[in-house]
Amino acid sequence: MKKYILDLTIPQFRTAANSIIKQDYRLNQLIEWIYVKKAASFDEFTNLSKELRQQLDEKFILRSLKIIKKEKSLIDGTIRYAFQTEDNKCFFAVFLPAKDKNSVCISSQIGCPVMCEFCSSGKIKLARNLSRGEILEQILQIENDVKERISGVLFMGMGEPMLNFNNVSLALKSLLSKKEFAIGKRHITLSTVGIVPAIEKLADDNYGIRLALSLHAVEDKQRKILIPNNLGFSIENILKAGKYYLKKTNSRLTIEYILVNNINDSTADAHKLTRILRHNDLISPDVQVNIIPYNPTAGATFKTPPQETITKFKNILKVNGITTNIRQAKGADISAACGQLGY
Repeated sequence: MKKYILDLTIPQFRTAANSIIKQDYRLNQLIEWIYVKKAASFDEFTNLSKELRQQLDEKFILRSLKIIKKEKSLIDGTIRYAFQTEDNKCFFAVFLPAKDKNSVCISSQIGCPVMCEFCSSGKIKLARNLSRGEILEQILQIENDVKERISGVLFMGMGEPMLNFNNVSLALKSLLSKKEFAIGKRHITLSTVGIVPAIEKLADDNYGIRLALSLHAVEDKQRKILIPNNLGFSIENILKAGKYYLKKTNSRLTIEYILVNNINDSTADAHKLTRILRHNDLISPDVQVNIIPYNPTAGATFKTPPQETITKFKNILKVNGITTNIRQAKGADISAACGQLGY
């Protein structure tokens, strides 16, 4: 049975290809074709003999995903991709173009077990985790399609990355590796609803990437409205884990806050968010609050707050010394904005 090459770490690939690849320089050539030159077939490995390319093709699968749908925003050039897996499952990723940095928002699971009420992905029952290779191939396929270098990666697509910890961790090693993707740690953000043991494990592994906590509320009762399946982790425990991550990795922390009309957008909520961040020593230049005005999703009864409410909320945080950003929706006309990655 053929092995999916992107599922293998370099040591695993070395072992699997041992019968046909003997020299280290040959292995390095292969790694370069796979990750740096992003070859889509073994025929493109032009500095290898035809016989060796045929042997590789007999032993390995280089690509396992198909782009089955592609939509481009007329507003900002954002592209939403639908990928199909070999077992005929479907999931999504998004290309986010920018002048100084092209980023991709990638998925870690097919469906999502957390089931946030404001998120389209949460309406899709979890089918399975994506493998290491399926996580990485999203980036390779998008780079080949847009013919642009990807320099930023957001684990903010479909699924909860921390519930696929092992495969996400293996993908992170590849993204950071100078031999593979060579993406800087400050340009990788992993978003989690707050799986405390996994946050602590990620801190101990010390990849140094930016962590984003999907907080979205200032009280556990309020959070339960937005995230019914909060997996038993309180706001207090999540923020403590965030503080541990910050200290352990000397990295950056983002607090994500979906602003929903008449749910969590009052001035009292803004003041309480300030208090709980101060209580947890999370008011610092290394901590940023991203206010995300709710993006409408099919079937949801939530509404986006008025601009005046959004501005007032932001100003309360800023006056209390909190670095605050209002995240502008990208790809809203193609359902590619935050919370809209559903069928």
